[in-house]
Amino acid sequence: MYQDNRKNSKKKGYWYARVCNQGIADIKYLAGRISNTCTVTESDILAVISALVTEMGYALKDGKRVVLSGLGSFKAGFRSKGVEKLKDFNPVAHIYNPHINFLPQTARGDGKNRYKTMLLGWRVSELTDYQSGNKEGGATKPSTGGGTDPQV
Repeated sequence: MYQDNRKNSKKKGYWYARVCNQGIADIKYLAGRISNTCTVTESDILAVISALVTEMGYALKDGKRVVLSGLGSFKAGFRSKGVEKLKDFNPVAHIYNPHINFLPQTARGDGKNRYKTMLLGWRVSELTDYQSGNKEGGATKPSTGGGTDPQV
């Protein structure tokens, strides 16, 4: 939990929930879990993931959008400075901040609602032992107990 302590906020003093990550699931961790559920070894999985990352980089640099079914899509992006006349545009001088855009896969639920397929069935619960400072200067308080299923 954190409290809005911004000076000019209309919601100053209100408490809000925020996600608290419970550690990191890196490639090695995921490869170990995958190898426990199939006949492929952890080292083979690591090799395939490494090759996937390399090939995704090549595809993105070639201007392709990379789609991983069940996960989402990746595409290259950049920022650009504007010029008054088209003839004055110089890609080297005016294009900057290359980055990758990720769009998670979505599906339609009841009605017109869309949801992220990887979050289907997620559960929300409060931590019972979390105390930390807030980057924005807001206070935090330890959470206690329980959990609920959100509507997805």
